[in-house]
Amino acid sequence: MSTKTPKRRRAAGFAATAAAALGAVLVAPTPAHAAWATTYTLSIQDTYQYPTGSTVQLGHVDGWVQFDDGGNSFRYSLTACQQSSYTPPKVQVAVNAGYVGNTWEQTNLEYLSFPSGCNTITGQDTYTNFWNVAFVLFGDTFTPAHTTVSKNWVATNPY
Repeated sequence: MSTKTPKRRRAAGFAATAAAALGAVLVAPTPAHAAWATTYTLSIQDTYQYPTGSTVQLGHVDGWVQFDDGGNSFRYSLTACQQSSYTPPKVQVAVNAGYVGNTWEQTNLEYLSFPSGCNTITGQDTYTNFWNVAFVLFGDTFTPAHTTVSKNWVATNPY
């Protein structure tokens, strides 16, 4: 038996061990990502009622919101259209919204400003242990004085 055979076996063993280790690194499992659940359709129409009783449509939002099954994230797509509002649509995104006594309370996450006309914005937010998400549409009028009007839409987090 030659002296080269044990060195070749050691080299081959080392190469096999290195390949196995590299293979384990390449196929290591990735962290699990929460799955996205059912899409909820949303629609908000913001209107103002004049003292005379007639109404005017200020702005409109259509879109969807989707919750992850981990319970801490949601994503959305909103198309907002300016109607008779003097300023373009603005939408506030909030969580944990609701009345405490007679006062509306919420945790604001972001404030979206849309250009004039109809435009779409998509986004995603994460907030630990939220129980609902609210989208609040704002419009304004100058009759009889400057008045800001809001309308909200709330969806319960199913997780």
